Amino acid sequence: MSRSGPDPAFILGVDAGGTKSEALLADTAGRVIGYGLCTFTDPSSGRGPGGSGRTGDSVRTAVSRALKGFGGSATGDLLIIGRGRLPEGAVPSGMFRTVRHRAVSEQDAALALAGSSVGVVVLAGTGALVFGRTEDGRELLLDALGPLLGDAGSAFDIGLRALRKTARASWHPRHATSLDGPLQRACASHVGGHARFDLVSYMLAYRDRSEIASLARIVDEHAEAGDAVACSVLREAADEISETLYDVVERLDIRNAELPLVAAGSVARKSRLYWQRLCSRAREFAPLLRPVVPEVPDVVGMVLAGADAAETDARFAENLRAGVRAAMGAVAGAMERGHHAISLS
Repeated sequence: MSRSGPDPAFILGVDAGGTKSEALLADTAGRVIGYGLCTFTDPSSGRGPGGSGRTGDSVRTAVSRALKGFGGSATGDLLIIGRGRLPEGAVPSGMFRTVRHRAVSEQDAALALAGSSVGVVVLAGTGALVFGRTEDGRELLLDALGPLLGDAGSAFDIGLRALRKTARASWHPRHATSLDGPLQRACASHVGGHARFDLVSYMLAYRDRSEIASLARIVDEHAEAGDAVACSVLREAADEISETLYDVVERLDIRNAELPLVAAGSVARKSRLYWQRLCSRAREFAPLLRPVVPEVPDVVGMVLAGADAAETDARFAENLRAGVRAAMGAVAGAMERGHHAISLS
């Protein structure tokens, strides 16, 4: 296939979500070179209406950490793949000979992780959406309306539901939940851990949606431990996004289609109880959808979905997946030690 302009020697995938920003640097052979992460609790992260992960500060931090693994010279070329162009200064001037950009949607990145260009994506991260694409090219995306109008079944939705239930935990024994203390402490930590923390005052102020979304992890932990209220929160959230899924299935007329049902976002991919509930509901109206939970981070999907804009080796995808899987243990260990820049070369 002929392409105009020089082919990049390196590919940088960037996944800027509501709560975190991730960057992955690889060469065109699929060798993973560097990985960078910036979460909303990171001192280098920013705050904004789209969530901390989408601010310029967070993206720049994640990218700079991924590039620390780069030991090349300015004779190399770079293809940047992400939802949009990077903020100014994210890639230092002169680090690469040329820099090109390729826009890729979250849903295409998720489908790429499933090894497909068609299917249904259930994205439940800080926000939420459901997307479907059929074999004949029809598409439909529903939700992605933000935390106040929509994002049904998102981490924000889970966090808010849990806070509302926690606020009435003392009303009657039937509302008792192990979430009470942990959620209040987590919220207090966002305002400096004030001794006189008050949940009502906290919620009356403007809160970055990442703060509320981060509570979903606590809810999932307590649901796994058997807390009835936490279980009900996950069940309600999964039921909400299954309603969005139903609408997509009905409007695309794919009730009996054999397509992948791909999990995207931290909630869908990491919450076992949430995903089980969602799949159970999906079987009621689309029994042939095939659940797929990718084993590698969403940012890998960005790279895979946009790599056709580069001259990559025949085994690029295979090498990239293998390299990322091999590095996951090292990345997890580094994260636990508080290190956010990981060289994987």
